[in-house]
Amino acid sequence: MSESSLKRWTDRGLLQVSRTAGGHRRIDRNEAIRFVRARKMPLVRPEVLGLPGSVATTPEIDLTTLENPDEAFLELMRRGHDLGARNHLFQRFLDGETIAALADGPIRESFDRIGELWHHGPEGILIEHRATEICVSLVIELAKMVRNDETGPRAIGGAISGDDYKLPPLLTTAVLQEHGFRAVNLGPNTPIEVFELACFTDDPEQRPDFVWMSVNDFHTDAREVNSRLVEFARRCADEDLTLVIGGRAVAEIELDRMPSVPVHGSMTEFSTFIERWKAARD
Repeated sequence: MSESSLKRWTDRGLLQVSRTAGGHRRIDRNEAIRFVRARKMPLVRPEVLGLPGSVATTPEIDLTTLENPDEAFLELMRRGHDLGARNHLFQRFLDGETIAALADGPIRESFDRIGELWHHGPEGILIEHRATEICVSLVIELAKMVRNDETGPRAIGGAISGDDYKLPPLLTTAVLQEHGFRAVNLGPNTPIEVFELACFTDDPEQRPDFVWMSVNDFHTDAREVNSRLVEFARRCADEDLTLVIGGRAVAEIELDRMPSVPVHGSMTEFSTFIERWKAARD
């Protein structure tokens, strides 16, 4: 890539730059990654962008007999091949796949399958726990690769009390960040009281514009949780705060008692919703 090409792209506004104290042009790492993804450009030296030099390196596992890329990711995760899984996911991200698409594709398919292995004994539990920790670290790294928008809307959310799953809140946060939100993840097993404290603060600098809840499991009294959720949803409506709910246990929530609350069954649906939400807000 020549210097003249870089200058042409920046002059045309295709590649955003800032200026150093000395007046030199500076390209933010995440902006460079965004540009590479948008134009589907091959990376010759990924380490220049702070990415592992092994991105796109073929793992020492024969994946050629597998039917699709999602199957390849599943096999890497099942075997605990953290480097191979990382390279696979990063390469697809750099090729232009969104975090939402990766969440609904390789990540969801892998955990749908791996999550059933515990029925077969301790080895299945080992595989699931190991895969979860690998994927948590991958999603955190992916979130660091999207461009930060310091003026974007504030969002806060997490998994409700009784829901111990780490990945859904992390993925939701990453999808929001990819859409330019300043997103804060409260993590798994978050009591409603914590949501209330975070959302209804009197400090305008901390008050969110958008709140989301991940509902994948109930370990506590479902009736009590439902009652608190209804109260929280009504207060969000009164405070003109957008509340969105998602997760595989959403059917257990008494949604008919709530004000109009968007419910999403996939990260792709959620991604489309927040894109439209931002457009309407602007």
